[in-house]
Amino acid sequence: MDHEIETDEEDTMANYFVIDFKKYGGSEAFKNVMGHNLRRRNYKDRANIDPARSSDNIVLAATDESWSEYMEKANTMARENGGRALRKGSADFFSIVIDASVIEGWSDDDYIAYLRDAEKWLRERFKGQKILASVIHVDEKKPHLHFTASYFNTERGRWSQKYLAQTKATDLNALLNDFERDIGQKYGLRRGESAKEKAKKEILAAIKIEREEPTPLQRLMGKKPRYYITGSDTKHLARLGRELAIAQRAIKEQAVHQLAHRLEEENRKKEEELKKREEELAETREKLNKAEWKVGEYATQLFQLKTDLMDMRAKLSEYENIARMVGGKDRLAELAEKNRAAARHTKKRIRTRTGTRTISVDDDDLSFV
Repeated sequence: MDHEIETDEEDTMANYFVIDFKKYGGSEAFKNVMGHNLRRRNYKDRANIDPARSSDNIVLAATDESWSEYMEKANTMARENGGRALRKGSADFFSIVIDASVIEGWSDDDYIAYLRDAEKWLRERFKGQKILASVIHVDEKKPHLHFTASYFNTERGRWSQKYLAQTKATDLNALLNDFERDIGQKYGLRRGESAKEKAKKEILAAIKIEREEPTPLQRLMGKKPRYYITGSDTKHLARLGRELAIAQRAIKEQAVHQLAHRLEEENRKKEEELKKREEELAETREKLNKAEWKVGEYATQLFQLKTDLMDMRAKLSEYENIARMVGGKDRLAELAEKNRAAARHTKKRIRTRTGTRTISVDDDDLSFV
């Protein structure tokens, strides 16, 4: 993102406001940005930060939620409101730094008053967006504001990257123009020149574009004019070239770092999911072992019932023989018929299941299906 800086050779006495807008995504970026904004890190070795004054920083808003907690709540609310969860790798929050050039006669209180107004203006511009942190740092060279907000809109219940882009709320040029109109003019501050525009002007000022015309004979042969670049300050061009190469390398390194972080985050989530699946599998195996043990217990009970039934039939046969000997065959037949009717009425059937087979047992049969 372009960082507005105060550069105006025609009016060196002018005062400028400074705005830096950046978007971020992921737990590591969240940890770094929130750690810096809320001074959750050790800054004893940072020359531009005075740790003894960090307790004087003005915290206007801050969330206690971790990145995973805030993302889970936002995605859940988005689904409940008919939207979608944020796609992996997308920016989920943005940070705005507001500062001003060194202004003669301004005290820390003057800067703080300007920054409080700027913070109220940002709250109104991004109304409904979840504010993650809003802090005025007074432990550095001069006070400045860090305003960090989520792309999730709590009033709409949805992620609003597209909505903010369509309304130009996050468009840097529109942001600068609106801030200059509403806040800058109130405090006598002007919009500065971006680093990109400054570098472009420096390059154009240092080079010349020459045109070499072909001779009449070359023109007849179809040769066209040749353009080439010359410059009176080759050292300046070389310096700009080196700076450009360094900037390009830094961008590539940052992209690689972000990719590595994203892959690390995805790998961590997959490991957590695998661990959860393993725990579920172990629980299922334990339940299966208990079920198999119960099947064995039921089989033992059924076998005992079968044995008892055989004993009862043996006794019945013995009683029949005794009845024949005493001549009570008809009465015995009547009792046997009543016994069979009662047995049919009270017939028991025990059935149990495992994952692979069914055991079905009654008083006449013991079979495995």
